[in-house]
Amino acid sequence: MEDLWSKEFEPMQINTPKEIVDNQCKLLKQKTSGNIVAKITEYYDPISSYVTNGILNSFNAIIGKKVDIQKKVDIQEDLGDVGESTFTFELYITSIGTPNYKYRIMFLQYGITIFPALIVLDEAIAEELKEEQNIICSSQGDFETKLKNILNSKKVENVINALLRIAQKEKPAS
Repeated sequence: MEDLWSKEFEPMQINTPKEIVDNQCKLLKQKTSGNIVAKITEYYDPISSYVTNGILNSFNAIIGKKVDIQKKVDIQEDLGDVGESTFTFELYITSIGTPNYKYRIMFLQYGITIFPALIVLDEAIAEELKEEQNIICSSQGDFETKLKNILNSKKVENVINALLRIAQKEKPAS
């Protein structure tokens, strides 16, 4: 049978934002002798602020709406757009000594084509860096530059130093 595909395929020669961040998480653990842990985990809730209708608005809309017996079902709307799937992660810092504490640095989201990628920053970091809270990174290089600025922000440094102090206080005396 004839091959109907017009091209040969090759994996993209690019790291995903998650791979880049995951590598930085490992490096932080090494730099702090395992006391500080940065984690990037899958995240399933909204990552940006949004507005919802209050319950009374919803109730009024139901009451004021004409009820039809027949309803047209748009299968794409019910199933969702196939090409719009995203990978969403949360990057946070914690420590061995404070397992119930986490400081969220940012959310990260990208689609199957990897870039552009969306970073949603902690508000304090965004203010410090004079960045918008929502940052679009168009390429791997752009993402790495933004991530470097974020990880080297004074806010992140202060959180890490505070967690190191707590970890130091909780270590048994030698």
